[in-house]
Amino acid sequence: MKTISRLLFLLCLISMPAVVSHAEDLGAIKARMNQRLAQLDQLKASGAIGENNQGYVEVRADGGDAAAVVAAENADRRVVYTAIASQAGASADQVGRARARQIAAGSAPGVWLQDESGRWYKK
Repeated sequence: MKTISRLLFLLCLISMPAVVSHAEDLGAIKARMNQRLAQLDQLKASGAIGENNQGYVEVRADGGDAAAVVAAENADRRVVYTAIASQAGASADQVGRARARQIAAGSAPGVWLQDESGRWYKK
């Protein structure tokens, strides 16, 4: 379910005519995010990372190369959120928080999530 939600979200991004401030094509971002998806899912299942309430992944425990994967994923999410925000007339923070709610709803059981108040819990 989580993978399907993420893919639908990414497909929506590709179909949107967006201006990316870093002159980077959203298609390239989608490809990178898809390449990381299995690794992110594995890190989430192990408890090494979780999804925070701002729409980004966070390192929660020693996960080897988790920090590098998290940094790359968050950089791409930031670009995507900024592109969506400029289209929607919102802030990237608002887009990220809305996306965090979508991610939480579609996450697999056992994934670490952060609620609106900042408290971490396992789904």
